[in-house]
Amino acid sequence: MSRVHIITDTVAGIPQNLAEEYQIRVIPAAIIIYNGTSYIEGVTLSVSEAYQLIRKDPDRFTTSALTPAQFLDEYRELSKKTKDILHIALSSSLSANYRTAGLASEMLLKESPQTNLKIFDCKTVAGAQGLIVLSAAKAAAMGMSLDQVAGITEQVRQKTKGIMMLDTLRYVYRTGRMSKMASRIASMFNIKPINRMTDEGTLEFVDKVRNRESGYKRLIDLIKEEAKTESLHFMIMHAAAPEMADRLAELLRQEFNCLRVLISEYSPVMGYGAGPGAIFVGYHPELELLQ
Repeated sequence: MSRVHIITDTVAGIPQNLAEEYQIRVIPAAIIIYNGTSYIEGVTLSVSEAYQLIRKDPDRFTTSALTPAQFLDEYRELSKKTKDILHIALSSSLSANYRTAGLASEMLLKESPQTNLKIFDCKTVAGAQGLIVLSAAKAAAMGMSLDQVAGITEQVRQKTKGIMMLDTLRYVYRTGRMSKMASRIASMFNIKPINRMTDEGTLEFVDKVRNRESGYKRLIDLIKEEAKTESLHFMIMHAAAPEMADRLAELLRQEFNCLRVLISEYSPVMGYGAGPGAIFVGYHPELELLQ
């Protein structure tokens, strides 16, 4: 059994079988609220059900951030199994979770000073975050110490990139970057923006395309430019669009030496702004430090 236990959030999209294999504790990234009713992603509301609600009435779909007390409850529960915990949080530039988890860690230290908890800002989300989490979990399974696992996680973070394509601009107003009227007008022109994660953990606009096939090609070209190697691990995440994920996976296998291709669902906690049909791909090269 791993000495170090990894905890992360649903935005990382860790498949259940891998979470069980590596003993990764996955907690909600936020509480989902629809029409006044609260839901827990993956527990009281499935990802597919959440996207159905988003399509039905996006204005009634929102989220509520976790409190320090909720993080503390998770840490307490996990500390019963181990004294060494690494929490890999989604980008602090896109969520308050990292800061809130820090408050909870201070509370934990006072009541359980023997527990060693490190909170790591992975400065990315979705498939890129998932790859970082899985690498950390692999290091933990190799019996490394908390400091060693945290050090490797940072090295992996520096080598992991993420890029995404929206299928529509209809839902972008939820992010505050565009008015509701403007987003609806833009969606009529079938514009599909392509964004990538920056080193600071934010999303930046890269390009736009008019159809999915052109989008796949542009994603692949951008990955080739950035990665500078054909041997890569990939983690594709889709917002209620499994056929798009399968198509991108097919094309990636044609263009790269795919060391691994994982497909998972894009968390509606972030997907309510990206909208159904969004697709995100995280990637990094083989990591000698984990061989």
